[in-house]
Amino acid sequence: MLRPGNILPAFVWCLFAFSQAMTSPFPPAPSTILLVLIGTVTVILFVVRRDASRVGNKFDTAIALSGTFVVSFLRGPTIQDTHLLPTLIQMIALVGWVASLLALGRSFGIVPADRGLVQHGPYRYVRHPIYAFELLFIVAYFIAVPTPRSAVVIGALIVLQISRIIREEHILQGYEEYKQRVRWRILPGVW
Repeated sequence: MLRPGNILPAFVWCLFAFSQAMTSPFPPAPSTILLVLIGTVTVILFVVRRDASRVGNKFDTAIALSGTFVVSFLRGPTIQDTHLLPTLIQMIALVGWVASLLALGRSFGIVPADRGLVQHGPYRYVRHPIYAFELLFIVAYFIAVPTPRSAVVIGALIVLQISRIIREEHILQGYEEYKQRVRWRILPGVW
């Protein structure tokens, strides 16, 4: 559990979550509280995650890190309770995101790696529920902050996450059988 490959990313993610908590207005919006919860769960999952039996290459790593942190370029007004629809959508997305992280458990990672195929919880319905809920969260952000900058960053995020999904699917053992049972990647009926 106390390997540098687990502790170093946990420490970096802890700083990321702490920064997010410290830069949000007080009192924090409910979505900010849930984002900090996601950061906390992520730190714990980094520490307890399994060793990977197979990992992606450096290009996979670059895509994964870019897809994870590109949202850091989003700036603008924070979504407050005055934006009821985006706030409700974000709350639903964050609850689903946390549930997906907890279901992923010790198989969690940022970079594509085989730490065991998860097929329970939200993974029974879509193959990449974390990305699905992240996308829902970002769509709500765009509803509240429809700026050209938001459109560019969100467009880059979508391209990176689609690349990431496709590359991740080639790493996991037993994925072909799983694909037959769970048809949709992130949005049932669409993709």
